[in-house]
Amino acid sequence: MKKLIIAALLAVSLTGFAQDGKKKQSYAEKTLEKMATELTLTPDQQAKIKPMLEAKGELKKDDKENPDHVEDNKVKSKEIDKEISNLLTKEQRQLKKELKEKENAAKAAAAQ
Repeated sequence: MKKLIIAALLAVSLTGFAQDGKKKQSYAEKTLEKMATELTLTPDQQAKIKPMLEAKGELKKDDKENPDHVEDNKVKSKEIDKEISNLLTKEQRQLKKELKEKENAAKAAAAQ
């Protein structure tokens, strides 16, 4: 009986330990991965966009920590979005716009 309990505890602890090893992706990593897939970004575009997305991630983090910074951070975030948009080709910008519209429509439908 003792051996069974020890084996069960060991199995549970190892399972929990294995799950801790998974690294949570940052906002920049998730967003860049999504953009790279959806917009077929070149490696050069990805390299230039990644620090911009990291900056946006820091702004989002700052919003949570300092709610009084939200309005200033929205302005900064929109400036970063413009910089990112300038790095995209005309076709990529059009595709991004279409995907955003679909996403917004899906959110609106889900809210109803």
